[in-house]
Amino acid sequence: MQTKQRNFDWFSLVVGIVFVIAGIAAYMKPDDTLKFISICIGIGALVKGFYELWFRRGIGNLFGESSGWLLFMGIVDIILGLLFIFRAASGVVVIAYIFAFWFIFDSIAEIATASYFKQFNRGYYILNLILNILALFIGFVLLFNPLIAATTLVLIIAFYLILIGVIKIIQAF
Repeated sequence: MQTKQRNFDWFSLVVGIVFVIAGIAAYMKPDDTLKFISICIGIGALVKGFYELWFRRGIGNLFGESSGWLLFMGIVDIILGLLFIFRAASGVVVIAYIFAFWFIFDSIAEIATASYFKQFNRGYYILNLILNILALFIGFVLLFNPLIAATTLVLIIAFYLILIGVIKIIQAF
């Protein structure tokens, strides 16, 4: 029986180090991290807006129909993209509110579907209900204090980057 020897993976090591450095940088400069996220979202919205306008034109050429909705959404996405890019500080506030609403809506959905778990395991059902009520409360705290929401988001991103970086460094060996 022959064992296959694994070679050292330099690429994983470099990627891991870059991720760890990015995570530490995100933790050390949360305001810059949020502005960077805002700019990335702005670029995504711009690309989506131009795509919707291009797609609308393609539908018009292919089917002879035009979609006012695609035109409207394309223009809105382009405007939002420009705002997120050139007014990154305003984008940061919007991101904080989106994060809070995400907590709230996700918790409400989980509470609404928790009864399905009651049939399988009552303990899990109760734990699920308690944790989602807590998450709902946290969502409202984040909604009424966007600074906490923004800080929490940066900490989650920093933790994730560092975690992935450490995993990649370990994979290198």
